[in-house]
Amino acid sequence: MKKLKICLVNADFLPSRGSGQAVYAEKLAAGLAEKHDVIVVTARIEGAPLREKIGKFFVERIPAPKFDPSKWIGFGYQAAAFLHNQEFHKKYDIIHFLDAHVAYAYKGPFVATLHQSFHQRITGDKGLPYASSMQNLIKRYPYYQLSHYLEFLALRKANACIAVSDATREAFAQHYRFNPSKIHRVYNGIDVNRFRPMDTAFLRQKYHLKNEKIILYIGFSTPRKSVETLTHALRYLKTKKVKLVIVGKWEGGYRDKVFKGLGKERNQIVETGYVPDHEIPAYYSLADIFVLPSLLEGFGFPLVEAMACGTPVIGTDVGAIPEIIRDCGIIVSPQRPTELAEKIDLLLNDRQLQTRLITKGMNRVLSNFTQSGMIRDTLHFYRKTVAAYARAKGKS
Repeated sequence: MKKLKICLVNADFLPSRGSGQAVYAEKLAAGLAEKHDVIVVTARIEGAPLREKIGKFFVERIPAPKFDPSKWIGFGYQAAAFLHNQEFHKKYDIIHFLDAHVAYAYKGPFVATLHQSFHQRITGDKGLPYASSMQNLIKRYPYYQLSHYLEFLALRKANACIAVSDATREAFAQHYRFNPSKIHRVYNGIDVNRFRPMDTAFLRQKYHLKNEKIILYIGFSTPRKSVETLTHALRYLKTKKVKLVIVGKWEGGYRDKVFKGLGKERNQIVETGYVPDHEIPAYYSLADIFVLPSLLEGFGFPLVEAMACGTPVIGTDVGAIPEIIRDCGIIVSPQRPTELAEKIDLLLNDRQLQTRLITKGMNRVLSNFTQSGMIRDTLHFYRKTVAAYARAKGKS
């Protein structure tokens, strides 16, 4: 089949990695470049070359405003100008914005990936945006309103979109009146050779863990993740000798909200901060249970990574979480620490249930969430889109 020329556009990319979209971009670029010509257009960062080759694909870094707190609005404008001036629409078969709203200023043909909408973020916490404080809410609300408008502009122009889950597909079709036939679901995928059960003796030694049961949370902690639901659940646990390990960085101000009001359960919490990528599978393997207590997830990478490492999962009944877990884990109501504690106790003390969920989870990952499957399905989407371009051109 014809080799495609593919341009991926994402504000965040190597050597920076400030979001899940950056991980998605890396996996997509590397996988597609095995058989196709790929260039990634991203924001310039200090110390990185303007143009370089990483593996089999190229990276082009363009100027973006340094003092743009959104990290994407200014880049979206600059990327649109760069793609237009360089006539990328004539040079590449596919221009793919890896987060749809970034395409708000671009006027050529493009496709985009849908993760979670700003409509969902504005209304996600009982009709209001997620926030760590009233001051944070006042700051966040106008930003979300502007972003929602720019996202609407981008979707009006998109030729077709990838949604990372059926839940995401339905949300965008409903809230933005985007034609569902133009949204194709392609699940995110992980490297199952990397995410697998591993030895964890070095972690138990590092954090002075002996025979405690381990509950794990991994992610960039923001109000949307509702980590306080998990920390507050500790006080209701009946199981003794339990530690909660929290891996990752925090949004400014949110950590104080999470730990405010905690009593003796504070001593049950181990914070690791940033952890190198190569060690992440060991943390999943260390855990008896992985918990994702979010208020919204368009996909939920950590759930899939945990299942691949043989760790039972608990997630909230929001967004794509039930779709990803299905009967391979336990679903709980959001913001209900007592219910969460009850299910943690159940899973920690039922070995047969643990074994059943571990087996089902690992099989589900291999059947639905592999990196090779994501690349295959993305290429299928690209070829359908290129064919549609050709038909439209023939009619004009």
